[in-house]
Amino acid sequence: MIGTVRFMTEISADGAEALLGAAIRPLAASTFVATFTGVGLGREQARNVLDKEIHRRFGKPRGSDAHHAYQAVIVQIVLIWEQALLAARTTSGPLRLLPDGARVLAAADPLSELHALLGV
Repeated sequence: MIGTVRFMTEISADGAEALLGAAIRPLAASTFVATFTGVGLGREQARNVLDKEIHRRFGKPRGSDAHHAYQAVIVQIVLIWEQALLAARTTSGPLRLLPDGARVLAAADPLSELHALLGV
């Protein structure tokens, strides 16, 4: 996978700490690929697919503080996707794959492509 994000396959008490300690841009790039692979241009993807991917990697949040921390990181990831014009939220709730997002999915190095789109 992309970057040095620590993946967790079991529910862990320190999942929220690991999630909050993860480098956000590599996490945004890798979760974008995991969330949108196989989704056609202009098609919608349910936001809970991202939630499930974060839970797969970091475990399900335990307690309200952890839940709120997870949700804050998920919103930050979606904002990065929107800032880079990869995907956008629709008024009905799902995420829509945008043309630049399709290019990132096709790139050999999605993280580098994301950085280029963000100008970093």
